Order: sequence, then C-alpha cells, then structure tokens
Amino acid sequence: MKIKRIGLTVALLFCMGTVSLFAQAYKVIEKSDKRAPAWYESAESGYIVASAETASMEEARQQCMESVKRQIIQAVAQNIEFSDSHVVKQTSGNGDRITEFVDQYLAEGSTRAASLPFIKGISLSKVDGSYWEKRRDKKSGKITYVYAIRYPFPESEHKALVRQFEEQDRAMEDLVKGLEEHISDISSVEEIDQCITKMRPAVEYFFDKTRREWAEGVVLNYKKLPGFITAEGKENGKGAYVVSLFIKGKKITTAAMPKLTSNCASQLKAVPRGEDILITYSSEDCLEDEENFVELTFRMPGKSLKHKFYFQVK
Repeated sequence: MKIKRIGLTVALLFCMGTVSLFAQAYKVIEKSDKRAPAWYESAESGYIVASAETASMEEARQQCMESVKRQIIQAVAQNIEFSDSHVVKQTSGNGDRITEFVDQYLAEGSTRAASLPFIKGISLSKVDGSYWEKRRDKKSGKITYVYAIRYPFPESEHKALVRQFEEQDRAMEDLVKGLEEHISDISSVEEIDQCITKMRPAVEYFFDKTRREWAEGVVLNYKKLPGFITAEGKENGKGAYVVSLFIKGKKITTAAMPKLTSNCASQLKAVPRGEDILITYSSEDCLEDEENFVELTFRMPGKSLKHKFYFQVK
C-alpha cells in the first residue's frame, strides 16, 4: 500500500490594519521585568518563542508549552493532522509585529504524538527565558496574563529528531505492511491473535488518519479470519475420527483442543496428530437404532466453531 503523507494545515488569520495586537488597549499593572527581553515578540534562529494570553498565569504558561510542542511536532513529524481551532499568539517574523493565527490542532493527534520520545523530553526546565505581564483591559476592566517563553531548538537537534522520527516511522510502516502481506500465510488459529497483538503498537502510534485507518483495516481483516475457518473430518477406524481445520481452503493447526460432547458416547478424547486432531470415543453405551453423534466445539478468537459427526454402532 502506498502511503500518502499528510501535510500540516495551518490557517493564518492576519490582523486587519496596521495596529499591533498588543496596542495599548490595556494597562500593564504588573510584569516580571522592568523591560521586556530582546527576544520577546521576535523570531530568533535556533529558538522557539511562544506567548499566550489567558485569564490565569498557569494557563498561559501551559499554553506556551503546548505551543512549543506543536511547533516541534510540525517540524519533526509532518504527517500529523491538525484540526479543532485553538488560538495561540506566536512570533511569525522579524521586528515587533505579532501575528495571531489559529493553530489547527487535533486533540487525538496531540495525545498520540505526545507518546513520541522527543515530545516527552520537552519541559519547562529547558526554557531559556520567560517573561510575563498582568494586564487590565481599559474598557472592560478584565484582567489577563500574558506569558512568553524562549525555548532552545537548534538546527542540530532538529535534524537529529527528524532522523530518529523517520526511522521509527518507517519501522511502523514496515510492520503494518509485513503483517498485511502475511495474512494469507496464517498457519494456526493462535497466530491470528498474535498478529493482532503485534499490530497494536502501530495502531497506537499512527496519528495521521490515513495510516491509522490503514493499520486498523489490517487488524480488522485479521479479526475476520475466524469467520472463514471450517472443519472437515473422516472416520479413522472404530471409535476414531480425524478432523482438520481449514481457512479459505488452506489447512491450519490449533493448540487448543475442542470441547467434546455426545448423545451417548463415552471416554471422549481429543489429541493432536500432526496437523490434524484425533478424536477417540467409546460407543459401548450407544444403541444401534439411535442417531449417535459426537460434537466438537472449537474456541476461536471472537467466535466458536462447531463440527458434528455421526457414527454407527457396529
């Protein structure tokens, strides 16, 4: 299956007019430093500068960290889908102009991406600088907090993370592709669940819709396999019957012996015999004029398979 990479979609909402977002429609009533640092409201090579304005200092700080994570994610793992608007203020160019944009961010995508090692390593302890202001809107009197951080992200680290991510990404794609091709080579009932278990890391890992649906589709095809399993058998002398399992015409094995029941036979036993299963029984308590049978019940992933054979008392 050829996988199409999904590019990051970011909707830019440029401000109308020439007035800065931080035009003096507010009064700064408290701030962390007398003067804002040089990196504040500017773009700087080797760093990520992010700022957010919310009703509380802690919320603004957390939004800044989420913004840093989003920017690193989009710089490293460019096949993540983003949706559901979340407004964040970030620097987008040189000078003191700030551009507000809507970062299209998918909560599910963020949860999945958060499992990547390089995302887990992002923390406030690595922040190279921070600055905050407490503001009061001149018209409404509403109090808000602006928080900004400067996070180091040198080009060398960027390249190393891209390389690590691409290796992991390729390994997950190879895993799904291999199991997709292997589905026609299933040789046992137990192997079905084993392959589904092997697929779990890929299903949990893919955070773009196309590849996640691909992986989920492969899992679904494995889950459908028990529905194609059939049982065939034949007598093997007095008190013996040999049964075989097939999946789409191909013989398969199972380590789990079937449950045996009968209307009259005793000493019921099932044992492996090569790729087949040997059923033995005693018909001493059975009557000649009865319709005597032994029923086998196989436990399959998500279902059970029944097979009944009839025998005559001789």
